[in-house]
Amino acid sequence: MACLVTLKQEIRTLESIFPKTNNRFQILNASVDEINCRFLGSNGKKYDIHANITETYPSTPPVWFAESEETSVINSVQILSNTSGYENHVVCQVHILVRELCKLHNVPEPPDLDRLLQMKNFAIPRAAVTSQKAPSTDEDGMQDEEDEEEDEDNDEDVEEDMHIEMDESDTNKKVIFK
Repeated sequence: MACLVTLKQEIRTLESIFPKTNNRFQILNASVDEINCRFLGSNGKKYDIHANITETYPSTPPVWFAESEETSVINSVQILSNTSGYENHVVCQVHILVRELCKLHNVPEPPDLDRLLQMKNFAIPRAAVTSQKAPSTDEDGMQDEEDEEEDEDNDEDVEEDMHIEMDESDTNKKVIFK
């Protein structure tokens, strides 16, 4: 239920930042099941892109596809299937998509694009709220070392919280996890 409320809030955010009148990226139609959007290239060409939101959302990212067979659009959409964690949320997915499309089409990013990642009212996992940015990647598409170190620190915190007690009685040994 909380996921559905968050998804609806994210959709409202997308519609407010990218209305049908936006000159670069438009949310044409959105529901909890699918999102239909349009990217407007430098030559005014329209690229319609769709996302199907599955029952396993946000554990898995939406399934994106484009009507265009242009390489730049296909590559941008393909990137979205390789996300995990909070990057599976539609606001992050759209942020990644728009940034990639603008880069590949050599057009400026919409001025409100970064507002997608600055939303503080979302029930997105703690790591997303504290950093409020997608992990940065270098030219090879690899995550920066700093981001990897932060991930390792978070893993260590979880391990520190795990308490193990061993109770030895006669020949029976049992392990209790709390």
